Amino acid sequence: MTIMQKKITYRIAKSYIILFMLFSAWFSYTHAADLRKLGFPDYFRIELVIAKIIGAIALLLPLTPIRVKDWVYTGFLISMVSALIAHICSHDPLSRIAFVSVDLVLIFLSMRYVSRVDISTNLHPWRPPRPSART
Repeated sequence: MTIMQKKITYRIAKSYIILFMLFSAWFSYTHAADLRKLGFPDYFRIELVIAKIIGAIALLLPLTPIRVKDWVYTGFLISMVSALIAHICSHDPLSRIAFVSVDLVLIFLSMRYVSRVDISTNLHPWRPPRPSART
């Protein structure tokens, strides 16, 4: 894979994560009855919407530290796993469970790729390269 292909793949994966979480926040905000059916109280729905929006914004900002981005990705994965468990426990149709499962896998793969690229390019930008050991 060339450098240009890696950059394009990185941007597509990161855009997918951000857009999916923003869509999920919008859906959670506008479909309160669906979340109540899953057993979530209304105040949790508002917290979830705010957290997803803040997380998406944190991923958009280029100066966000890598450790913060890692926690955002972790929060998104916990949110997706919780959604999957809620759909399974509320006896939703298999189509909804499959949809959430596919989204979970896509989000996980995208996050894995994006975090790997973020870490490899920004691990220690302030440190000079180590001199080679010559004996």
